[in-house]
Amino acid sequence: MSGWTDTERLDWMSMDTAPQDGSSFQARIPGHGEDNVIRWDCSIEHVDGNECGTWAFASEQEPPDCWTDGWCWKSNEYGEQSVLPTHWKPLPDAAMDAEERG
Repeated sequence: MSGWTDTERLDWMSMDTAPQDGSSFQARIPGHGEDNVIRWDCSIEHVDGNECGTWAFASEQEPPDCWTDGWCWKSNEYGEQSVLPTHWKPLPDAAMDAEERG
């Protein structure tokens, strides 16, 4: 995105539109609040040897118990499904930086 509108800076957007380029953003995770800073990480190797991607915490925050070491998997090491983030918005600093560059 070339710049963030006032609405985009304030409103939560569907995870379908979240960046998957490794940039960090604020995420809403049910039962875990709205101050989560996560990013898409596609450098993970699955147990079958293939690369795969997943949401991962981008800062030193406590992830939900159902995430494995800060990684959101379809199911964790206990066979429990991870709670998926539902919404995202740019980090306040990232939104301001993009606007200044825009």
